[in-house]
Amino acid sequence: MKNKDKKFIDFENPMEALAAFQQIMGTPGFARFFGSMQFEEKEKHPYERLGDGYELRPIEILAEGGQFVLDNREKYSHLYHNDLKVSDAIFRKGGTAGKFKDGYCSLIHYTLSEEHSEKKIGFDSGTHVIINHLGEICIGKNGLDYPYHIGGHLGYIGNYIYDLRNGKAIAPKSSTLITGINCIIIEHKYDWYDKEVTLPLGIYRISLHTAELIKLDEVK
Repeated sequence: MKNKDKKFIDFENPMEALAAFQQIMGTPGFARFFGSMQFEEKEKHPYERLGDGYELRPIEILAEGGQFVLDNREKYSHLYHNDLKVSDAIFRKGGTAGKFKDGYCSLIHYTLSEEHSEKKIGFDSGTHVIINHLGEICIGKNGLDYPYHIGGHLGYIGNYIYDLRNGKAIAPKSSTLITGINCIIIEHKYDWYDKEVTLPLGIYRISLHTAELIKLDEVK
């Protein structure tokens, strides 16, 4: 030890500091002080929060005639924003679901089926979608391909990048995709799958904010 004349003790050996701390913690007064402290448990929020003031609130599921309320364990929900219901569409969170980012969120969308009874909840199997801040579906799962939100107004399904504002394919999605703060860079090498959109081969920059494409090379 050194600097014993100071109000604190400076330990040259870390093990000495650990031993001193353990000794203090073991003193009755110190233990009683911490033992008497009461920590309030934070109340759990009753709804699934999605960020930016959005949340999913479970709906009431009634059997035919409205006499029986089904147990909504699967949490089929409506989308709310700041305590106001955004739409009557039915959503749940799923494995790829997240929180709102740049005004978009990935959820699972459900529609009512013809079968509805006390034993079976009348919903379809659900579709993975990306919705906007109004609860509107921008793009949805296509076959085995799931929709992903890149950022800004851009998302992709399978081989194509989409403008989420109108749901239109704007460029093929190459295996080479670099995401930046304001844009993405793609290298469009092949045109054999170019069916939904026609784009000359080459390297492109796509704005996350405007979805504008700018060709960066001279390949025609």
